[in-house]
Amino acid sequence: MSTPDNTVQVTSLPNLAQVLPYLLGHYPDDSIALHAPGPNFHDGPTMTFPLPEDTAEWQATAENAARQFVAYAHGQGHDPAQGVIVYLCREPRPGQSPEETAALLAPIGTWLTDEFAEHRATVLQTIGLVANRWWAYECNIDGCCEGEPLPSPDDPTSVVAQMTRLGRAPGPRTRDIIKEFRATADPDFLKDLQTAAFRFNTECTTSAGRDATLMTTCTQIDVAMSRFRGGDTALSRALSTQLIVGLQDDGAVEAGMAHAEDEDLPHARRLWAYLARHCAEPFTQEAVPILTLFAFVAWRQGDLIAARLALRDAITTDPDYELAVGIHLGTIDGEDPRDFLTSAREGRAERMAHLQHAVQIASEYRPTTDTTAVRYREALDAATANHVVQVLTDDGQLLARHGTIDIISGALADFRNGRPQLMDEIAARIILGLQDRETRDAALSTGEENDLPYERKLWGYLARHCVPPHTDKAPPLLILLGWVAWRQGDTVTACHALTDALDIHPGYTLAELLLDGIRTGVDPALLLATFRDEAVRFAASRADLDTL
Repeated sequence: MSTPDNTVQVTSLPNLAQVLPYLLGHYPDDSIALHAPGPNFHDGPTMTFPLPEDTAEWQATAENAARQFVAYAHGQGHDPAQGVIVYLCREPRPGQSPEETAALLAPIGTWLTDEFAEHRATVLQTIGLVANRWWAYECNIDGCCEGEPLPSPDDPTSVVAQMTRLGRAPGPRTRDIIKEFRATADPDFLKDLQTAAFRFNTECTTSAGRDATLMTTCTQIDVAMSRFRGGDTALSRALSTQLIVGLQDDGAVEAGMAHAEDEDLPHARRLWAYLARHCAEPFTQEAVPILTLFAFVAWRQGDLIAARLALRDAITTDPDYELAVGIHLGTIDGEDPRDFLTSAREGRAERMAHLQHAVQIASEYRPTTDTTAVRYREALDAATANHVVQVLTDDGQLLARHGTIDIISGALADFRNGRPQLMDEIAARIILGLQDRETRDAALSTGEENDLPYERKLWGYLARHCVPPHTDKAPPLLILLGWVAWRQGDTVTACHALTDALDIHPGYTLAELLLDGIRTGVDPALLLATFRDEAVRFAASRADLDTL
């Protein structure tokens, strides 16, 4: 095994067994390692494959490893027919001796040899490494090459002694590398994470909610990075949980990748490792994008071993996570990670410009999240019970419809007179009344254009009252707002509001009708005539109140 300026002699089976952590740069615990020697032994392709804990999966793992390695070797311009060295690494489990573990590994060598033969590749040696001892499975002499200790560093011909003279140390073990990012359970933290995940999912039920949440997450990433640059090694529990759930959005991951400039690499690595360590069961899926960010940073640092181990965890959890797969292929194919960084920065800039615009639009009608949200929720809770009783009969429904329209007329008068606020109880009554289709249709804007700004303010004001768990009551308000915005020529806001209505209530017919009209260029005047006819019909039904 030669290096640019010197040579290490690998001339015996003990040396072949001992060279693995120098060859790979780490010792692969519980893995299959495959190496096709080149002219200088270390030249040539090398791959590792984790061994599942379930031995029933070992044959499929071995056969898949052989197929992948043959394809990879050919892709590197190497012919595996010249020979492959197999390493089988596993530590004894509790109550298991090294001999028992070595015997358990033996069939893997047979499965690999058979599968390699199917692809015209030859196995030169199969070495078992268990508890600092080695087995050579090709040796057929009883008692030979079975459980011998690895050569002592005191032996001047050992690989360790030769490498020490050259100033080289063996690579770390896999189990030590993964400690940097492998999760450990903290029951209290996981409870808070579950709460944060529920809140995140609730806030992301609409496009406006998703945009606002993504904007918040991007800001929180900047805050966390700033703190880690300043020397922090931990974040508050609230910020940690919010970042973990927020990073489930691809846009947030892209923003995270943008923090991979040279001076930020050590700080970003510590941040992503810190967050990944908090994603224990049942939140291993949430770790996938964070492990991918960690791997990207490690790749940027030239630490391919840590990068690939983190990617292995990510892809094992979610084989379809495209970013992890893409980065993994990039590390294998020798791509430049700076190309990924450039793409991430450009994508982040475009996304942030879109987000700022979208969040500004949605601020007109997105449910409030400040301290008034509690008041709004309590008012809707109280009004709901009364409203349900009121509309139990046909007469009650008729009274409720006209009562709601009358309250809306009074509210619009207040807004025109510079009083753009309502009592919470009044707002709740209007919101509940508009859940009725006929009332909603009667409230559709049919007046003159100078009334449109006040109508728009009213519907936005009421939509902001539809706080959780009453977000399902927002669609009629969003439709009314969208229609007014369309009449004003503001199709951007109209499309946002109508799309959010459909996010909350998929299949809402009127929202689909209006959205389709905007997208196909329908003249709103055509719909306005229809809505005015409906308003006349509704007004005529007021006479029925006299018979009650």
